[in-house]
Amino acid sequence: MVFFFLCGYDSLSAQVDDSKKLKTLEESVYENQKLFNEKPEVALYELEGLIKKAEQSGKDTLELKLLANRCEYYYFLRIDFEQLINSANQLHRKSTVYKNLLYQAKSHKYLAYAYSFNELYDKAIEELQSGLDVLDKANPRDSLIIMEKANFYSTFANIYGQKKEYFNSLRSLFNSYEEHDKLTNPELRRGTKFMDYSSLGAAYMNVDLDSAEYFINKSISLSTEKEANHNITFLNYIVLGNIYLERENYKEALRYYKKAETIEDGKFHINREELYTKLAETYGKLNQPELKEKYESKLKDLQLKVAQNRNKSLQKIIQQREDSEINTNNTVPESKHTVFWILGGIILSAIVFFTFRYLKGKEKESFTEEKENFSKTHSLTPEVYENLIALLRKCDPKFILYFEKEFPEFRPWLMNINPNLSETEMELLAMLKIGLATKEIADYKNISYRTVQNMRYRVRKKLHLPTEIELEEWVREKN
Repeated sequence: MVFFFLCGYDSLSAQVDDSKKLKTLEESVYENQKLFNEKPEVALYELEGLIKKAEQSGKDTLELKLLANRCEYYYFLRIDFEQLINSANQLHRKSTVYKNLLYQAKSHKYLAYAYSFNELYDKAIEELQSGLDVLDKANPRDSLIIMEKANFYSTFANIYGQKKEYFNSLRSLFNSYEEHDKLTNPELRRGTKFMDYSSLGAAYMNVDLDSAEYFINKSISLSTEKEANHNITFLNYIVLGNIYLERENYKEALRYYKKAETIEDGKFHINREELYTKLAETYGKLNQPELKEKYESKLKDLQLKVAQNRNKSLQKIIQQREDSEINTNNTVPESKHTVFWILGGIILSAIVFFTFRYLKGKEKESFTEEKENFSKTHSLTPEVYENLIALLRKCDPKFILYFEKEFPEFRPWLMNINPNLSETEMELLAMLKIGLATKEIADYKNISYRTVQNMRYRVRKKLHLPTEIELEEWVREKN
C-alpha cells in the first residue's frame, strides 16, 4: 500500500519592516525550515528557542508556523504520536488566542494524523471535519486556504481508504482536485497537477494497470529537473514498479524500485515499508534469497520502530481533548506570505470505482430532443441527463460518480454478478443505462465504433448473457 499525506508548506517572504531584529527572526525561521530537510534533530533543537523568540517579539504567525513545523517533525520524522498530540493541542490553543484560522485548522489535521495512524478513524474524521469548518470561515480565494483545503480532502481520502469506504475516498479526491483547480498561479497549478496525476495513477493500481501507468507517466511528464528527487517522484517509481510486478516483469519492476530507493527526499515511513516489502518480494521472484532477506530485515526494523513509538496512552489523551472546550469563532488575518509548494502525495489503498481519461469528446447534435425522448422512457429527469451528457462531453471524471449518485445500487448489483468487471466496462454499462447508442458512446469516448462493439461483446461474456437478450434492454430493466 503506497500511503502518503500531502504536506503543503508556505515560505515566508521578508516583510517590509525597519526592525533588524524582526528581519533576522524571519530569516532564522526560514533557515530552520530548510534545516528540517537536512538535519531534522538539529532543527528541532533550534526550534524551541525560535518559538520563544517569536512569542516575545509578538510575531504571532511566525510562532504558529514554528509550532506547526514541530507537529510535522513528530509525525513525519520521529513518529512520536504522544508528542504530536501535545504539540497539536498547543498549536490549537495559540492559534485560537491569535484568531488565526489557517493554523487552527492545521491543529485539527495533525490530531487527525495521530488518530488515523492509531486506527481511530472516526475520531480522525471528526477532527478533519472540524478543521474544514474552520477553513470555511476563511477567505476562499487565499492560496494558502485553497492548498490547505485540498490537503484536508486528501487526508480524508487516506482515512476513508483505510476504512475501505472507497466511494467516500474518491469523492474526497475529487474535492481536492477541484480545490487545486481554483489556484491562479501557473507554477502552483503545474505542481498540483504533478501531484494529482500521481495520486490518480496510484489509485488506479487495483482497477486498471494501463490507466495507472498512463497517469503516472502524465505526472512524470509534468515534473521538473529539481523534482527528480522529490517524494512524488519516489512514489511514481514505486507505482511503476508495482505495475510491472503485477505483469510479472520482475526485472523491470526491480529497476523502478531501485530508482525509488535512491531518492531520499521526504520519504514517509509507510512509503519505506512499501518499498522494502516490494523489494523483498521482487528478489524472491528473481530467486535471490540473500537480497530478499536483506530487505525483509530492513522492513522488520522499520516496523518495530513504528510500533514502539505508537502512543500507548492515546485514549487518555483523547478524553482530555474531548473535555477541553474548543473556540473556533475567529477571523483570519490578511496573509503576507509568498506561497510555494513542497508536495507530498496520496494513498494507494483505495480501490477506485471511476474512469478518468482526458480524451476529447465530440459535440452531440439535437441534444434537447434527445433529452425529451430519454425522459419519456427513463427515470432520470432531463436536467440530470443533461448534466451526465455534459460531463461525458468534457471527458470529466465525475461522470461515473454523478451517475452512481443517481443509481447507487447499480455497481453493487453488477459486481455481485461478476466482481472482475473493469472500470471501463462499468462506464460502458453506465452509458448504456442512460440510453446511449454504440455510435454515441464511440463519439464521446473518441474511440472507434468497432472498439465499442468489442467491449460490448466482452461485457456480455462476463455477465453470461444469452444471445437472445439485448444488452441495452437488460441493463435498463435491471436495478
